[in-house]
Parts: sequence; C-alpha cells; structure tokens
Amino acid sequence: MVSQPSPPDPYATAAAQNAQNQSASQYNSVASNADQINPYGSVSYQAIEQVPIYTNGQISGYAPRYQQTTTLSPDQQKLMGLETQAKYNLGTTGVQESQYLNNALSKPVDQSQWQPWQTNLQASNIRQSDTPTDQAAVQKAMMDSYNYNVAPQQKAQEAQLAARGMSPGGAGYGTYQKTQADALADQTRQAYLASGSEARANQAAYNDAATQKFNMSQTLANYYNNLRGQEEQSSYAARNQPINEVTALMSGSQATVPQFQPFQSSPVAASNIGQYISSNYQAQSQAAAQENAGIFSMVGGLAKMMPMP
Repeated sequence: MVSQPSPPDPYATAAAQNAQNQSASQYNSVASNADQINPYGSVSYQAIEQVPIYTNGQISGYAPRYQQTTTLSPDQQKLMGLETQAKYNLGTTGVQESQYLNNALSKPVDQSQWQPWQTNLQASNIRQSDTPTDQAAVQKAMMDSYNYNVAPQQKAQEAQLAARGMSPGGAGYGTYQKTQADALADQTRQAYLASGSEARANQAAYNDAATQKFNMSQTLANYYNNLRGQEEQSSYAARNQPINEVTALMSGSQATVPQFQPFQSSPVAASNIGQYISSNYQAQSQAAAQENAGIFSMVGGLAKMMPMP
C-alpha cells in the first residue's frame, strides 16, 4: 500500500516561479526598449546597477535599474546652447530691471495735469433772442406799429375835414369815422393772424437755438472727458510699462522642462502559491489512489486463483 504524499514546499514552488517571471521581465524590458537614433539625436538604455529586493526583511533577489540617456545631434546641441544663453540673458536683464520697480511703484500717478471731468459746458457763440414770443405781445407790437404809421395820416385828414366845416357828429364825418373803423378792424384781424405765425416761428427759433446750444455743450464736455480718459490711460500705461517689460523678460527666461519617452517596463507577476500547492497535492493524491487501486486489484485476483479448502 502506498502512503499519501506530503504537500510540496510552497516557497520553493513560488521561488521557482518568481525566478522564471524575473527572467521573462528582464527579457521583455530589454526587447521593448530599443535604442533610437534620428536626425535630432538619440536615446539609449543601459542597466547600471542591481537593486536588492527584500522579502520579510531578507534579500530575496535583485532587480536591474536602467538608465535612459538622451543625446542631441550636434546641430540641435548648438540650438540648445543658444536657447539657454538667450534665456539666461533675458533672466539677467529682468533681474536688473526689477531693481527699478520699487522706485517706480512708490510714486503715485500725478493727476494734477489731467483735464478735469466736465458734466456741462455752456456754449456762448449761439445767438438766442429773449424777445417775448406769446401771440398777444406780437399782436400788440404789430398794432402799435400800425397806429404809429396811421396816426399822422388820420390827423391830416381830420384837419382837412375841419377846414371844410365837417366836425364830429356830422353826416359827412360819420362816413370818415366808419372808414377808419373798418380799416382798424381789418388791420386787427390781419395782426391777429400774423401774430400766431410769428409767435410760433419765434418760439421754434428759440427752441432750435436752445437745442443747438445744449448739443454743442455736450459735444464739448464729451471732448474734454475723452481727453481726460486718454490722459489717464497714458499715465497708467507709462507706469505699468516697466512692470510689463520685466514680466515679459522673466517669462521668456523660464527653464525648459525636459520631456523623455517613458521607460517601457515589464511587470513581474506574483506567484500563486496556493494554486501551486493545491495542484501539486491533487496530482500526487490522484497518483497514489491509482497505485493503491492497482495493488488491491492484483491481490483480489490472486485470492480467486487460490483453491478453496
């Protein structure tokens, strides 16, 4: 009869698998990271040392550490030198110019020479008549002018009538008075109609002049306010110019962070110790069972061949 086998050592099985995994990882790393050469330069890889790997505080193996080296072509190396020198010069100039910023920023912007803000300016070159423009005043003025011109004529006619012996209250004198009254009434009607048009025209002219004066005042105020804004912008631009120059110089002098193609590593898979133990034990157990079954079968056959007493 065959006894049951003992389970295999899991650490020995894992160590064997790890050794295979490490060997495959190193092979894949070397195969995946080929040296590259192009017109701009080259990139090469080299294992420079073996780094110890610890398990439970003990060195269980070593892993290679690789070094990636990038080399520029001669022409590209010259350009790199020029770029570095230019950035150095910009940075040096920026540092020198920044010494003057404290003096520039400590002085407030001089506002004494700026044009004052304008809210309203009176334009004085627009003629605007202040003559009353109401209709009654215009009508009165027209009638005063009429009476002034007609009065001498009426006195002359009255003198002639008196020389002829016609006096107020007589028949002939009444005709004269009617004619004068009709003329006055007609002139009054004409003055009334004309005064309306004249009053409206005068008022429109007055309003137009007022509007023109207002527009000219606003235009003049806007001109001075725009001038004020330009003076402010110019003053602050002159004050900020050194700051902008230093900022531009320092931003152009920043170091270039190198960019490299990452190393293509090949990870080492961990060994499944439990699976190794289970598989190995099951295989040995199955082999032992088969061997025992064969022995029992052979013993049974021999027993049948023996004669019965």
